[in-house]
Amino acid sequence: MLLKRILYSGLVLTSVLVTLAVARLGWTTEEAKVDPSVSQTEATPETATIIGTVKFEGDAPFRRAINFGANLDCKRLHDGKVHYEDVVINENNTLKDTLVYVRGKPRGDYKASSEPVVVDQVGCIFIPHVAAVMVGQPMEFLNSDPALHNVRTESKKQTPFNISQPTKGMKYTHQFEEAEIGIPLRCDVHHWMVAYAHVLSHPFFAVTGEKGTFKIQGLAPRTYNIEAWHSKLGQHRQKITLEAGETKTVDFVFTSE
Repeated sequence: MLLKRILYSGLVLTSVLVTLAVARLGWTTEEAKVDPSVSQTEATPETATIIGTVKFEGDAPFRRAINFGANLDCKRLHDGKVHYEDVVINENNTLKDTLVYVRGKPRGDYKASSEPVVVDQVGCIFIPHVAAVMVGQPMEFLNSDPALHNVRTESKKQTPFNISQPTKGMKYTHQFEEAEIGIPLRCDVHHWMVAYAHVLSHPFFAVTGEKGTFKIQGLAPRTYNIEAWHSKLGQHRQKITLEAGETKTVDFVFTSE
């Protein structure tokens, strides 16, 4: 009986400590479930926060396996099949790699972070498939493969670039000068390698991960147009009005049709 009481007390104490840790970090239990992402703004009592989920309904599209063909250097880097990431439906029926952002340019001046967002080339795949930065924030392109790669952008609003990375460990850092959504990134050596870069004039954006969730904080109280952008499934928009200190849930739903 004494042993049961000790075990029960230990479980209660552990639960209390976890709850206190979550509270100390300023999260609600729902916010603690949000995909981790780099937030470039701070939440204050005078600002508002948006949290939400990008959901998927209907039959999930078939994910094709990549055919490495004669590229044995790439094939040897994998134990089994590797699939395209153009549409990834998570286990909880949410959509990965969706940009959620405030359309337009909110009032105020926002300084870009000096922390680079890294787009790596691992196993002849761009990782992550979708990356987002502010104008002027560095994006670092890394080759972690023992193989030749290049990175070519198909930008429409700024000068495209095409850089070669023939050896493992090479890095190239670039700062985009104009806001632009959905810039394709390609490796011409390996035709299946495609990713997307988003460049925004403000810090109010997030990219969904393996939980399909997002969080945008530090918003001044007013009305905003929020867009969820996916490279293959299109865009959805919502207009929301926020009040100071409010945390509002905004969900988006995509389908295969």
